[in-house]
Amino acid sequence: MRQILIIHGGTSYSSREGYLNNLKSMQIDYERMRPRKSWKLWLAEQLPDDDVLTPSMPCADNAVYDEWVLMFEKILPSLTGDVRLIGHSLGAMFLAKYLQQNPLQHKATQIILIAGGYNDDSLEDLGSFSVESATNLPQSSDDIHLLHSTDDPVVPYAELAKFQADIPQATVHTFSDKAHFNDTEFPELVEILNH
Repeated sequence: MRQILIIHGGTSYSSREGYLNNLKSMQIDYERMRPRKSWKLWLAEQLPDDDVLTPSMPCADNAVYDEWVLMFEKILPSLTGDVRLIGHSLGAMFLAKYLQQNPLQHKATQIILIAGGYNDDSLEDLGSFSVESATNLPQSSDDIHLLHSTDDPVVPYAELAKFQADIPQATVHTFSDKAHFNDTEFPELVEILNH
């Protein structure tokens, strides 16, 4: 049975002041407060024979890399065999940074990074998740996929080129209409997982 671990996105700040300033200036989107389906849950429905795991990483609205490391390292021992690691947005940055510093002892079948930032100064604040290099990721998997959309309003498309430079052997999937991959369905991801 495949184990598909999805590390969700979030927001990270370099200081508490930055976090509080964001809370003060944040506009509430009424529609986003309604319960809604995400592609992560949809994926689990599409792959009923797989274990699709979607852990809640600590403090997603004010994420701290070291706290996510503690949680991830509690999860790692339960991942055995055919493991697929998927990171979306801040989750992609987390996987890139963590695996750069701590290559897996047993390679994952796939690593999939979706709309990950790297180190762009124009991004609001990357906090402790800024990526310095991803060159070691092939030590953790022979099958790496990078997904980004040219119309992403959150993470500049130019961030993809930094990952490509570090991991030239990765398969790149460029989209023009996925924005920040917040749709309710993601059939292209199912295709990648089933390849």
